[in-house]
Amino acid sequence: MNVRAKKVLSFVAALILLLVSIPVNAQTSSSSSYKVNESSFGSGAEVDVNSASYNARGSAGSLGVGESSSANTVAFAGNINPSDEYLEMVVNATTVNLGTLSNVATSSGSGTFYVRTYLNSGYTVQTISDPPTNEGGFAMSAKSALGAPIIGTEEFGINLVANTAPLVGSDPYKQPDNTTNYATGIAATGYDTPNSFKYAKNDIIARSGTGRAWGQTDFTISYVINISGITRSGVYVMAHTLVVITTF
Repeated sequence: MNVRAKKVLSFVAALILLLVSIPVNAQTSSSSSYKVNESSFGSGAEVDVNSASYNARGSAGSLGVGESSSANTVAFAGNINPSDEYLEMVVNATTVNLGTLSNVATSSGSGTFYVRTYLNSGYTVQTISDPPTNEGGFAMSAKSALGAPIIGTEEFGINLVANTAPLVGSDPYKQPDNTTNYATGIAATGYDTPNSFKYAKNDIIARSGTGRAWGQTDFTISYVINISGITRSGVYVMAHTLVVITTF
């Protein structure tokens, strides 16, 4: 890279998926003599409808929907759910290129991923990568205190909500209609404030809401970078690794 009177820097973030989960099983009603999977009270339901050619689950005429709970029990009314718990995370955009960095403007960009889950507990999404680093091994300063981007100051930060300054990012979206009826994911504290950014390796950046986790939540990570007049030149790259973990 040629460096002339004005320093030229660029940044590319590569989002990498690292899934860490603990095997879990859905609770069933059982004793030494019987076992009931996903029991149903209604006009008709069957966990396993089989023949030589197909396997299905069926239900009809559910008498209620929603969650009921007490200090000792919890019940979900409605159609039959899968009996096995699962946790899935998928990165949609694998490369985020912020182009040439400048000490007179904030550079920004975004990448997306989603978490889809059916758990009796919860989950967290953790970032485990170092800040952007150039080919000489120099790591850019992470923005340790939550706040607005400061032009002319070397700093790197992220958040997971919609912003207007700079205009980048989106709030977590709960599929299919952005309500907690179907999904429970949220941005974690420190990464949930519009127009404010920070970054610390090993921070939790997203999680499920209070209680049990279910459904698909789409997340957008917004990246911001500012440089100073003495920031070292080079191509800055961040292999951004995310980890999703079940919580109990």
